[in-house]
Amino acid sequence: MKGKTALFVSLGIVVAALGFLVYTGLSDNMVYYYHVDEFLPKATSLQGETIKVNGKVREGSIRKDHMNYDFVIHGTVQNIVEVDYHGVVPDTFKDGSDVVVEGTYDAGAKKFHATTLLAKCPTKYEAQEQAKQQAKKS
Repeated sequence: MKGKTALFVSLGIVVAALGFLVYTGLSDNMVYYYHVDEFLPKATSLQGETIKVNGKVREGSIRKDHMNYDFVIHGTVQNIVEVDYHGVVPDTFKDGSDVVVEGTYDAGAKKFHATTLLAKCPTKYEAQEQAKQQAKKS
């Protein structure tokens, strides 16, 4: 009887430890995703927190100095967020592209400091891929 009790206690400890590791691992890596229109009303309360913001790159707003990029993303025309980013940008990063930036917002400077920049693939690639798949079926 002592052997079964020790086994159940050991299994319980292992399950609890694994549960704790999964919980802490996920909670530290989860970052909420905002659209520009949703982000702006909450921007001052989110200052200093690591967040992700999605928007479209405003035409003509990309300024590059070596690996430093300054650009503007927008939701609706009047809702804009200025972004600065240092690093390598994806090939699909250009005017009008959909981007997701991860970083922190500085309410005093009214600027988003991005540490990660993801550019979504334009839908024209999806349409071309669908056309190729349909051609293969024919």
